[in-house]
Amino acid sequence: MSQTDLVTGAYGYSGTYLRRRLETAGHTVRTLTDHPPADADIEVFPFAFDEEGALEAAFDGVTTFYNTYWTRYEPSGTSHLQAVTNSAKLLRAAARAGVERVVHLSITNPDAGSFYAYYRGKAEVEDLVTAGGMSYAIVRPGVIFGGDDILLNNIAWLLRQFYVFAIPGDGCYRLRPVYVEDLADLCVGLGESRTDTVVDAVGPESFAFKDLVAAIADAVGTVFRPVHLPPAVVSMALRGLSLLTRDVVLTRDEIDGLMAELIMVEGEATCPTALTDYLRDNSDRIGREYRSELARRKPSPAPAFT
Repeated sequence: MSQTDLVTGAYGYSGTYLRRRLETAGHTVRTLTDHPPADADIEVFPFAFDEEGALEAAFDGVTTFYNTYWTRYEPSGTSHLQAVTNSAKLLRAAARAGVERVVHLSITNPDAGSFYAYYRGKAEVEDLVTAGGMSYAIVRPGVIFGGDDILLNNIAWLLRQFYVFAIPGDGCYRLRPVYVEDLADLCVGLGESRTDTVVDAVGPESFAFKDLVAAIADAVGTVFRPVHLPPAVVSMALRGLSLLTRDVVLTRDEIDGLMAELIMVEGEATCPTALTDYLRDNSDRIGREYRSELARRKPSPAPAFT
């Protein structure tokens, strides 16, 4: 009999790649989601957070739990505090059902004392994972690229659409991108182990933000005309852009987190694919269309996935 694993948001962004990797490995996959596609070809359970017995039933017979559940920003309908509470329910249900292993997608530099509620909540959930009674791997990606990624694709879209590009501050703050398929490979590999571990999921390259935008502009064949502005002014401009895109392009907290290098870590690469190689190979399609976070969540925007 094949092993059964559960991926939260198995039809979401990172969850899709996890699902495909597990299926290729011969595993049976099921999911918890509030956004199943009409043609879902795996067993689907809803996020019944008010019925922990129903949550436990979703984990019945599951060996490894791949957890991508989170919320990006509080206006999406779920606060970070509620997302922590919901995560605790998921972990309790998995442990009661006898799940052996949890592979939890967190974020680089989670911090219970952070100014940013997203990072405080991520730190709280990591504590829940380590105390949950299951063997665990905590995986900490920063900016994820590839496929239908949002941030890097939408940078390319902005470069294609507008004459100038607004850079908050000096643009010298750094980030370290990771390829989504490498991330899935790393997670599935860690799912086979029973050793407790915490791993930064990072690629081989780091960039100052202004250099990252310049690299994307060069790849897609546009002229990069940076305009350096105070973060508050960029945030106001993005709120205006949100009216055009009917989406939340980037929140002020996300701008501040970027400038604080919360998505930058040092150390050896744990994922092999270089962003510059990806940009070269995909330059014809990156940024051709705007990718909306909110549109992905229809009909209900409440939960989000890493």
